[in-house]
Amino acid sequence: MAFGAKKDTASAEVKSIEASLKQVEDSKKRMVYQLGELFYESNKDNESIDEVYKEKVDTIKKLEYNAKVWNNRKLKTQGLRMCDNCGNTLPYDSSFCNKCGYKLQPVSEELVII
Repeated sequence: MAFGAKKDTASAEVKSIEASLKQVEDSKKRMVYQLGELFYESNKDNESIDEVYKEKVDTIKKLEYNAKVWNNRKLKTQGLRMCDNCGNTLPYDSSFCNKCGYKLQPVSEELVII
């Protein structure tokens, strides 16, 4: 086998290995992400959570709250708001949800500092 042919074969094998390695690393990242989501959902209301996780969990809660505030602001520009109970979209000046009957609270518009 000529030197060039060996080099081409080795190069193809390296590319194949790199593709397999990337696939494994991507799968691992997805699994770690899913594990993190499961952990967060299971522990976001756990007041006795280990201090190692508490700061991260609290930061995620603040991010979720801020996302809700931004969504409220977007809906307000459209003359709408969302029911906190069922998620129904309704006119901004509504006092009760026309889907579930929930008494609507004032819309949060203040962001929290992270």
